[in-house]
Amino acid sequence: MPMTEHVSSPETEYNQAPAERFRRGMLLLQHIGGPDFDGPINRLSRLSKDMARFTVEYPYGDVLSRPGLDLRLRQICTISALLAQASLQPQLKFHMEGLLNVGGTPDDLVELLFLSTAMLGFPIAIDSIGIVRDIFTERGLAFAPKEPDDGDGTDRYRRGLGTFRDLMGMDPSAFSAAFASISPELAQWSLEFVFGDVMARHGLTNEDKHLAIISMLGATGNRSELMRLHLRAAVAGGVTLPTLAEAIMQLSVYAGFPAALNGFALLGAVVEDPPDQHPTTADLHPTPVAEDTGSESRRLRRNRGLTALAATSSASGEAVVHSFDDVAPEIGGLIVEFCYGDIFHRSGIDAKTRELTACAALAARGAATDVTPLRVHIRAAIKAGARKDEIVETLLNMLPYSGYPAIRQAMILAAEEFAAIQP
Repeated sequence: MPMTEHVSSPETEYNQAPAERFRRGMLLLQHIGGPDFDGPINRLSRLSKDMARFTVEYPYGDVLSRPGLDLRLRQICTISALLAQASLQPQLKFHMEGLLNVGGTPDDLVELLFLSTAMLGFPIAIDSIGIVRDIFTERGLAFAPKEPDDGDGTDRYRRGLGTFRDLMGMDPSAFSAAFASISPELAQWSLEFVFGDVMARHGLTNEDKHLAIISMLGATGNRSELMRLHLRAAVAGGVTLPTLAEAIMQLSVYAGFPAALNGFALLGAVVEDPPDQHPTTADLHPTPVAEDTGSESRRLRRNRGLTALAATSSASGEAVVHSFDDVAPEIGGLIVEFCYGDIFHRSGIDAKTRELTACAALAARGAATDVTPLRVHIRAAIKAGARKDEIVETLLNMLPYSGYPAIRQAMILAAEEFAAIQP
């Protein structure tokens, strides 16, 4: 039954406003949702007509229908917020398809996955690549990945520095001042990986990147310092305050009013900053974060990463890397070169401890996107010499911090992995 049949005709001025909101929302939902646009709403209506009506009236009738952002940018913001929450795959697929329906491109979807690796972590991209692949297959899209950078990788630091100055409009030493002394590696990787590998890509405009990143950080929560820096950079880069306000307002739909209100508080702080707190590229201090002696070559990092991958995750890790081959092989390359070649090979902690910390982190988050990586790292922990009881104790130790539901789920996965490796 069409959803419009569930709404009574308005007879008073009081009822006319909700009816108009619903009508406007349904028209926009049809544009975004495509042929089956009202399927989810009709299914929801069988359980709660009021919830179905709310879902149309506020998100689509009140917020997404506003003129301050075009629909492509609105869908980029929506997808970014949903990626950040890591467990909303049906809604993520709906809005990824919606981006294509309103004029977005397959490249837009792939580039958002690249952004997610830097802002949200690789498990988000690992899980979401399957959704993107399904969408391309269902639509018969013959997507060809971009040709990878054919450089040797030794310019990553310089490229990152240039991208940072272009996108952020501030002195990079100020960006990393709070942690550079305790971890110069993190300061270096911030430029090499975040800005040199990810942000330097050309598939999205600077405005696209700013709005996507702000939506990711706002939906994640507890990223106030970094979100304020990105809001300030967006303003310095020419993104208008009304545009930023619309993107933050949209967080109320997909991440809740607290996230939106926090975002507006940060935007207000940026607006109230004195002018000298908004440096432009011309004001930048010429000294980089660290002396530029050239980045390590891609070949060195890749060989080191492949060695670390073989020694830890082996076949299961290789399967994750190759899962990107047909759509975004460069993300698979980043897993090898950055995750394994820059980080996992390091000797600061032994291999067993490194894998147990990975298991703890993934179990603690408890998101849908972490299921496959948790399985991979449970196997890697066993390969590194961890006993099953040590893995169990690691998971149990997370109970006070993550709660029973997350650790219960992790323990079930661990039991399945233990059973799978029985001789």
